[in-house]
Amino acid sequence: MRDYSEKERAWLWLSDVLGSNVRAIEHLLFCNDGLMELFEAVRNGKTIRFPENINKTNRELLYIKSADAAIDSFIESMEKERIYAVTRDSSDYPSLLREIFDPPAVLYVKGRLRADIELPIAVIGARKSSDYGREMAEYFGRELAEHGACVVSGMALGCDSIAAKGALSSAKSDYPTIAVLGCGVDIVYPQSSRELYERIIERGAVISEFKPGKAPMKENFPQRNRIISGISKGVLVIEAGAKSGTRITTDCAHEQGRDVFAVPGRINDLSCVGTNGLIKSGAAKAVFDVDDIMFEYGFFMVRNATPVRQIDIAKLSNEQKVIYNLLILGEKTVDDLCEITEFTVSELNIYLTEMELSGIIKQLPNGKYAL
Repeated sequence: MRDYSEKERAWLWLSDVLGSNVRAIEHLLFCNDGLMELFEAVRNGKTIRFPENINKTNRELLYIKSADAAIDSFIESMEKERIYAVTRDSSDYPSLLREIFDPPAVLYVKGRLRADIELPIAVIGARKSSDYGREMAEYFGRELAEHGACVVSGMALGCDSIAAKGALSSAKSDYPTIAVLGCGVDIVYPQSSRELYERIIERGAVISEFKPGKAPMKENFPQRNRIISGISKGVLVIEAGAKSGTRITTDCAHEQGRDVFAVPGRINDLSCVGTNGLIKSGAAKAVFDVDDIMFEYGFFMVRNATPVRQIDIAKLSNEQKVIYNLLILGEKTVDDLCEITEFTVSELNIYLTEMELSGIIKQLPNGKYAL
């Protein structure tokens, strides 16, 4: 049983009455000098200021449901369904999500939600995906989880669900995936994803800003999409047609300052018009394998006969970073590197040897060095 602070109980009270209407909640708080001032005033039966976007019924419910017994009843109803809540004032509220313009007041959770996920990457795409799209969704979902990322999706049919399954296939990851629903977390949508839903809860989390019991309505999903991008560092679009709903999520990602990636598709394939368009317009970076994404966040993948290892670029010495950044641009000889860096030959040989032994670079048969 989770213990909720008085501030968390105040957030739950607002969510119980106003649901996921973040705008109404923000207006109400603004009109009444903040959360705890509002909560105490209502509990003491005082008159408060109501914005126009809160109707008469909800105005009355705010007074009725402010009682401890009503809040306790709401919490008990969640616990019966193995649901708990994190609020903006909870220590386990996702740190990246706090940064967006309109973060949810409350997130309802089944499973375990972490505040600081090392590398959350959203993977989204078409519901009616092609064989190519399904293959890419499974590959990126699995490989991202294998390399320490957490795959965030909406658990929709098609690319979203396949990416989540790919992440769950990784035995190495202890936190492979999160699903953000457009309904209450006690509702499996689509119904055919029951097994996937249970597996995500077991190893990650199913979350929603919609109250338990809230049905999956069409208007919920665009609102849900800002959470998918907001909780993530980057968004990867696997496959999308010209009018794909994935554009809503990528637009949110751009507004939130998140990275957007896309998998290139065949130029004559209508199911790839959206992804190719994102790349062509500069709205997304083209990715050809998981390394292209991991590199953006300071990891360089080295593939030897042994399993893939992650190298944290931030841990390189300043001299090694200089060499690394030069080799990104292409192969270089010792003379090239000496001329550009102005390191002495003896200094350069020490740095090159260290990097070669670490598996970061290699010397080619022609004598040049490369990553």
